[in-house]
Parts: sequence; C-alpha cells; structure tokens
Amino acid sequence: MGNNLDDIVSVDIDISMPATDSSSFDNILIVGLPPVVAPPKPLPDVGVYSDLKEVADAGYVAVGENADPVGIAARVAFSQNPRPAKLFVAAMREGEDEMLESPVDTLNRALDTDGWYVVCPAGIGEEDLEQIAQWTEAQAKMFAYTFLGAEDPVSATYFRSHGWCGLIRDNDPPDDVPEENPYLHVAVTARCLSFPVGSESWHLKQLAAVHPSFFSGALKKKLMEGHSNFFAQYAGRNVSVNGQVRAGEWIDVIRGRDWLRNEMQLRLFSLQLELPKIPYLNGKIALVENEMIAALKTAQLRGLVAGDEHDADGKLVEGFTVSVPNAAELTATQRQSRILEGCSFSARLAGAIHVVKLRGALKH
Repeated sequence: MGNNLDDIVSVDIDISMPATDSSSFDNILIVGLPPVVAPPKPLPDVGVYSDLKEVADAGYVAVGENADPVGIAARVAFSQNPRPAKLFVAAMREGEDEMLESPVDTLNRALDTDGWYVVCPAGIGEEDLEQIAQWTEAQAKMFAYTFLGAEDPVSATYFRSHGWCGLIRDNDPPDDVPEENPYLHVAVTARCLSFPVGSESWHLKQLAAVHPSFFSGALKKKLMEGHSNFFAQYAGRNVSVNGQVRAGEWIDVIRGRDWLRNEMQLRLFSLQLELPKIPYLNGKIALVENEMIAALKTAQLRGLVAGDEHDADGKLVEGFTVSVPNAAELTATQRQSRILEGCSFSARLAGAIHVVKLRGALKH
C-alpha cells in the first residue's frame, strides 16, 4: 500500500548547498626560474605538489651541485614542521626571443589558479623584488623575500611585502651564505602559514633547513627599526625575529585582515544566496548584522580580535561593535538602488606580546 499522506500533508524538501570559497590564506606560490635541464613534460602554468618527490618528478633538481633554485626552495618548504600540505610553483617561461618573461608576467598567469596566498621568489634577482612588491600591493596576496645584504632592497612603503635578511654575519659576501639561506623567506612563510589565521605571530618561530645569523647588535637594531626581519639564535634556539611588513605593520595583522574581509564577504553572499529576498526592513537588516557579528566572533575565537574586557574602573570595553542603518531612515533613492549602505564595525586587535619588560625589587 502506498503512502497516502500526500493527500493530507504535502512536503517538498530542497537541499541547500552552501557557497564554496576558493580563497586560501595558507599556501605558498614559489615563482622562479625554470629547471636548467628541460623537464620530460612541459610545466603547467602553476604546478601543485604535495611532497618533494613530486617536485623532482616535474623536473626540478632539489639537491646537489646542479640543484635548481625552485628545487632548493621546495626542499626548504617541505623541511618545516609541520610541512605544507601542498606547494604551488609557477616557472618563468621563455618567449620567442628566448628571453625569460618578467616575474610579474608569471604572476599574472598564476592568478588564474586559486588556492595560494604568499608569493615566494626563487632565483629571482634583488633588482626585480620592488616590481613584485608593487604588483602584490594591488592584490589580496602577500610577498615574502630574502635579501643578502645589510640594506633591504624594497622600499618601506608596502603593507603586503616582508623581507628577511639571510646573511650569517654583518659583512659576509652574498656568495658565502649557505645555499638554503636565500630561501629563508620560504622557511618562515611555510612555518607560519601552518598556523590558523589569527593564532600566530611571525616572531620567535623555529625553522628547519636554514642557518641562523650572528649579527652585531647594531645590525639587529638597524633591521628591526627598518621593519626588516631575520633569523637568529637566542638562548640556544634558532628563531625568526620581528615579523613586520615593510610599512611597519605586523605580518599576522595583514593576513588576519585579509581573512576577515573574505569571511564577511562569504557570509553575506551566502545569506543572499539562501534567502529569496532581503527587504529593507529592520528585522531583515538584522540578518546582515548577525552575519557581521558571527564573523567577528569567529575572529575572536581565532585570536585576531580581542574579547570583551573590563578596564581598571570596571567599565566594560567591548572587543567589537557593529552598526547597521535603521530601515525607517533610508531614503527612497537608497531603497531604489538596492544597495545597503551604512553597515560598519569597529574591532580591537588582540595583538601579540613580542617583548616582556619586567621591573622588580628584592628586599631584606
């Protein structure tokens, strides 16, 4: 006997598919020279590799006298603990004149591939770093690089670029550094991207496969005051030092900002996807407000945004505040545009403690 309940109650169920997001804030894109020895198969625009063997199978030599820059960079990346789940690689191509394309041309091709966040050059000269920094500043990406001198070759005007000094000692010639140290930026980026967004600082992280610097106090001070970074030994531990972009902001703050922007976009897009309509009514505008709040609460759980706290007088200091417009105050022109303006938030960064200063006294 068939189910005759349809005669009494008719039920139709739609399966709602959530919006998917191709953005990632966890993966490196190595941009560099093609293998010296032509690989057996043409290289893809962007190769995605899960271990060093796959990189070697693609044609990049990772060890030995004939190692390719991209191969060494990949070896350094996969040496970190935890190691990257995947590594993106884009090789510069030869044109009809047998000249290699510029790194920016390679990056423009790489934009067609989703899933990577930080550009890491391999085998690209310091004279091209400024150009990559300029390109990155206009993208929702970041750029890490190593320089082998006492002066950072990239201008201190970029919020998306961070430089790492790979010298061992103050006056070492660049040719004297170990072959892994030009890829210090790869090591620290692979290590720090293994942390969930908001939970990390790029300061005092232990790295594998690269060699620490033994700088004078004067050079350390110069690098830090100039918003550059380095890898040094403190109390017998080899650790990254500073963690700033060229413009002086903290690397983790820029990464966190990019994540939060994307999180809010995805939540609000999903809201409009799920509902047939969001009218200009306070109850419906509140749905937008709720998604903003949800994104900020997630940022609090990740350690990006501060939680609610009380000051010395017991007054509540909120971690964030959210504001949306009142539907009754919207003009006819605003309603006609079908654009909801006037939504805003303010949030306090949780920050990170890099230095602890203590003052005490001993008494008889």
